[in-house]
Amino acid sequence: MSYLCSLVIPTKNGGELFKHVVAGLRRQTVWKNVEFIIVDSQSDDDTVETAKAAGATCLTVAAADFNHGATRDFAISQATTNRIVLLVQDATPHDDRLIETLITALEENNVAGVYARQIPYPDADVITKRNLNAHWTGRMERATAEIKNLDAYAALPPHQRYMLCNFDNVCSAIRKDVWAQEHFGRINFGEDIDWAERVLKRGHKIVYEPKAAVIHSHDRPLSYEYKRTYVCHRKLYNQFRLQVAPTLYTVLHAWVHWTLRDMAHIARHEPHWPTKLQMIFKSPAYNLLRVWGQYRAVRDEKAGAANTVRGV
Repeated sequence: MSYLCSLVIPTKNGGELFKHVVAGLRRQTVWKNVEFIIVDSQSDDDTVETAKAAGATCLTVAAADFNHGATRDFAISQATTNRIVLLVQDATPHDDRLIETLITALEENNVAGVYARQIPYPDADVITKRNLNAHWTGRMERATAEIKNLDAYAALPPHQRYMLCNFDNVCSAIRKDVWAQEHFGRINFGEDIDWAERVLKRGHKIVYEPKAAVIHSHDRPLSYEYKRTYVCHRKLYNQFRLQVAPTLYTVLHAWVHWTLRDMAHIARHEPHWPTKLQMIFKSPAYNLLRVWGQYRAVRDEKAGAANTVRGV
């Protein structure tokens, strides 16, 4: 049959949440016209069976070979349509019009990619909810990014270039004919913003569409938060020369500022005393690892140190 779009999801041990995600996908208004593709990294649970029951084509890559850019490229290369919807295995559609809304926005003139709003899960902690709702993928206002003048773009400060190129493959849609010119490439982390900058420089547009939304958030251990912060800020410095904490003084200042701010927010908004106390005591360690990860990432990127962080 001729499909309306192709949905691509990288998977590994999606568990019960993936079943919930698939159930939400099967309620989509256009589901009967969606080509469903997963690319699985050797799951040892029932992830593949769940996908097959929903009609998915199931591709496989070795877990050791998974790469955020290259694995998505492989799956997209197998898709038969020009509209590619990208999703992660733990992002649940907020309503039954998610895919329809994404591909409608993708049809606008010269749009190469569209990305969706992210809403925290109801059981997310108060800091996670605040941070995600305040992030660029939590905005309620629609935005279109384009680069009209390459010299003017190059002259922008790092943070403004980063904002302009923001894109998120947690939930997005791209045109395969544009992807054919600019693959994601073998990129360990941040393949989405890397791709966005390249297609914007080609004269295309990127749209943030908050009417398309997924429920997506994490309660991660401190060790993972550090690793994710580290690889994220290596990428941001490499691509935009962005430095949030360039000196040890700014590390100390940010740590104190963020910790006091978070403690105050927890005290005001967390209603349960055991959780409130646990989060307040956790806050100094969380923020220290966060800002130290930012500082060390830039230091290592400048020094050309090997990036050996895995599992992010």
